[in-house]
Parts: sequence; structure tokens; C-alpha cells
Amino acid sequence: MRSPSNFSELAAAWRDASVLVVGDALLDGWLAGTPTRLSREAPIPVVALDVTREVCGGAANTAANFAALGARTTLVGAVGDDDDGARLRTCVWDSGVADRLVTAVGRRTVTKRRVVAEEHVLVRFDDGDTGPLPPPAAESVVRRLDEALGERPDAVVVCDHGIGTLGPAVRAVLAARRLGLPLLTVDAHNLAPWAPIGPDLVTPSYAEACRVLGEAAPVAVDEDRIGAIGAARGLLLRHTGAAIVAVTLDAEGSVVMTQNGATAHTSAAPARRSHAAGAGGAYAAGFVLARLAGADIAESAGVAQRCASMAIRGTGTAVCPPLLVRTSETTGKIGVLEGEPA
Repeated sequence: MRSPSNFSELAAAWRDASVLVVGDALLDGWLAGTPTRLSREAPIPVVALDVTREVCGGAANTAANFAALGARTTLVGAVGDDDDGARLRTCVWDSGVADRLVTAVGRRTVTKRRVVAEEHVLVRFDDGDTGPLPPPAAESVVRRLDEALGERPDAVVVCDHGIGTLGPAVRAVLAARRLGLPLLTVDAHNLAPWAPIGPDLVTPSYAEACRVLGEAAPVAVDEDRIGAIGAARGLLLRHTGAAIVAVTLDAEGSVVMTQNGATAHTSAAPARRSHAAGAGGAYAAGFVLARLAGADIAESAGVAQRCASMAIRGTGTAVCPPLLVRTSETTGKIGVLEGEPA
């Protein structure tokens, strides 16, 4: 049967899909304002703050993207027992994601706060505990993951940002249940520990793909990244253990390759690099949901790229605009994304 060929049909097919996201949830903060003068203390701008926003980051951002696209989304992870953890929980609830986060006593929630002046990021402050979770919290995460997997989600997405939520016990649970997981996606800074599980899809950035190959990402602006990824196709598939590898390349789109030889390349709309925070979560959400809707590799990559492009239109952590709730009375099809032409 031919898969749906346009975004609205795919969105109607994936609506209400059940997605479980497990991983490193963090709080993203954006302090935006207008530069008024140079400080007398140092040659730095003085920024008069206009807006302060706190939003879902890391695995919470990925979950928020799934929810915005219409999926029934559950988040398993951990937060600290601090004010930032409470604010992150509020952000998760506000995004429409089911909260199965564990509170780790004595732990500080990881936060990333940026100061933005006239859409330029001036500085980022990172805070919080990034070591392994204390044993009681780690055991609670494993229990909640096992419970959530028992509800048979349509897809499982792992978000490993290296801040301590996902240890060997989590990988053991996923490995034990692997045959019963219909679509397992891994988005990880370090993909090596996840390769033995055999993910269906991995979505590394270019730097993360280079890390898989044991190389440092070139910094030259004229580097042929598309060509480099194509040349390393076999190694990437073998070292990640994945059926599909989708390497995201920011302004150059993405390169997608599969074990059966299929390939695809997407193009991206121009955007400021400062707008790309969290774009990987939107890309992964679009790709996974398109696959659940029956799209082929090329279609799924195109949907993923479209979602990422829409998510980074403004300044801040990228989240797709929410799907229209109403459907057509004549066709029953779900509406296109808000702000998109029909």
C-alpha cells in the first residue's frame, strides 16, 4: 500500500500515536532584552531585560515536540528537588506531556540559561548536577520506565545528553524488552553504549557522527560534510547498530542512510545558528511520527526537516507549532500546522 504523500494525511495518520520519551530532562532559560550601552566595569554590553522565559529542554523538549505534533506523550526521567525542578515539571505539564519524572533528593536540576540581545546569544550559563543519579532515584527511573513500557507505546525515544539519568540499568531494561518495542529511536551525544541494543533509528548531529567514527568534527567552514557522511556510511551503520542513521547538518539539512541501501538528503531553510537550540528534538519527532504513519524513508526525512525548520523560526528552544485541533467536517483530515499555508 502506498504511504500518504502529504503532510496533512500523515498528520492525520499519526494523530494520537503513543510515544514514550526517556532521558535527560533539563530546564532551558532565555533572558532577552535590548543592549543599551557598554558597561563601565568591562567592555561588555549592558542588556535591559524585556522577557524571561523558561521552557522544556533536553528530553523534555523532545517530548514537547511530540505532544505539539499530536502524539500522546509520556516522559520518564528525573529532576532535582529544587525550584528549577519544580519549574521544569510545570513546563512539562504545560506542554501536554504526561509527567513520570522522578524527584532525586539532594540533586540540582540541570539548567541552561542564555542571555539574548537583539536575537544574538551573548552568553550561556549551565548549572546543575550531571553525575549519575543517586541509587534510590536511579531505581525509581528504572521502575517507571518498566511500567511505561508495559503500556505498549507505539514508539520509544531515548534522549541521552550525558547528564546522568540513563545508566546501565536503563539500557538493560530496554535490551530485555527490545523484541517488543516496535520503533526504538536513540538521540545521544555518545551512541556507542546504545549500539548493542540495535536501535531502529539514531539521529546524531555531525559532531556526534564524527564521535562515532572516533574523529573530531572538522571546524573548517568549507568542509564537505555531506560527502564525508556519505563516505562513512558503512562505518556509521555498523558502529551505531541502527537500521536507519539520520545525520543532521543544521543549515545543510540532513543525510539519511539505511542498512538496506536506501539514502535520502534533505535541505534546510536558512536560519540563525542561535535559533537552532533543540531543533534535533523537532527533527526526531517528525521522523518518528512519519514512520508510524507509514511514510517511507525519504518522506519521513522530509517531514522531519519540515518540523525542524518550523520549530526554529523564532528565538529560543525549538518546539513545533501545535497541530490544529479541529478537523475538516468533509474529509475528517487534521489541519496543517498553525502558521503554515494550506
